[in-house]
Amino acid sequence: MFRVGFSKVDMTPPLGSSLAGYYSLRIADGILDPLDLIAVAFNDGENTAVVISADLCGFHGTASLALRKRIAEEVNIPVENIFIHCLHQHTSIKLGVADRIYHATSSTVFEEDAAYEIICRKFVDVTKMAIADLKDAEAGVASQETAEEISFIRRFLMKDGSAVTNPGSDRLHEVVGPLGKSDNTVRLVRFKREGANDIAFVSFSTHPDLIGGTKISADWPGFARRFVEKDLEDVSCILINGPQGDTNHINIHNPQGGYKYSEHMGRVIADTVIDIWNKTEPKNAAPITAQYKVEHIPTNTKDIERIEEYTEMKKQYQEGTLKINEMELRADIYRVSRLYDQTIFQKVPVSVLGLGEIVFVGFGGEAFTQYAQVCRDAAPDHFVIAATLINGHQGYLPTTEAYESGGYEVCTSAFQPCLPEKLQATAVEMIKNHTNQ
Repeated sequence: MFRVGFSKVDMTPPLGSSLAGYYSLRIADGILDPLDLIAVAFNDGENTAVVISADLCGFHGTASLALRKRIAEEVNIPVENIFIHCLHQHTSIKLGVADRIYHATSSTVFEEDAAYEIICRKFVDVTKMAIADLKDAEAGVASQETAEEISFIRRFLMKDGSAVTNPGSDRLHEVVGPLGKSDNTVRLVRFKREGANDIAFVSFSTHPDLIGGTKISADWPGFARRFVEKDLEDVSCILINGPQGDTNHINIHNPQGGYKYSEHMGRVIADTVIDIWNKTEPKNAAPITAQYKVEHIPTNTKDIERIEEYTEMKKQYQEGTLKINEMELRADIYRVSRLYDQTIFQKVPVSVLGLGEIVFVGFGGEAFTQYAQVCRDAAPDHFVIAATLINGHQGYLPTTEAYESGGYEVCTSAFQPCLPEKLQATAVEMIKNHTNQ
């Protein structure tokens, strides 16, 4: 017997919260649309596992693990069976260490422990409700590229041999081409349930960073979920963001963005889901297996000899007395400045949830697109969904090729170049642990 349950709660933080990203403090002063916390529970008669998708920019691994342990104790399932996914909207908050809402700078404009506790309590509640909602279910899968390309590689090889993220229109004449290939495929698992809404488990890969500003929004993931639920009768939707560390929505030859384009992207993704909704191929979704492993990666100490210089530059940048327009330099300054407090290694979680012929793989950071293909190649007879920011947000997880070419994501990465080989090998081993059962 295979059963699936669904639950959703509003997790919109209070105004005054610090929005994440951009190396600067942005205080939320309005709400464009609410942030959701969505849980899907799975049970095969013996084992229960839960995937929680949150409209959060990120969740630090230490705090995420503490919350997973709390959830595990309250619902009586193993901690490795709980998967917390952050969709990475830049018009949302990060949750971090010290049991409080994360701050992008050292400012204490808003620091409210009560708000953090309420959000954590909602994680527990949404898990309990999803388990209480378990119903007999059958699984089917389908995938299809979107009718319009909406995800683009954002890293480009320049004529001087450098790698540049999001080169502006004034530098187009210097561009050789993108460093990689984006993935515009929508992957769908449809769970047909007895006596309850069907569940659309949807995956797409790109940065949710179209809006900016100081208003809270779930960006394109929120639009996609709402459109799916509006256009498909009696359907509940959860969305998972795939490896997106090297992609975003910007076509450098025809750049678009803003709230309306976020809505458009959600529409394009939802239209693809609707198109394949009745074309799913049945898959066996049992047994359930869950694995969780933390890899220890040596810390990137490049330019450590400049730590005092960079720390002073960071201070001046935050005070507004120094302008730093180059993304790569800004990333280096922030990474090197943090070395005062860094350990000799960094912990990166890798998580795998096996549902019979369906495999869900998660990396605890912003993995590059290639990570997903490695996972799919490891189990060609299974339907594999790879995800970013699962059970932690440990920064960018570049590829070996990216470490060789450099650029913003590599400059800001806290890890030495052995990272991709170790993480991908661990993921492949865990996938095979499931598929060989």
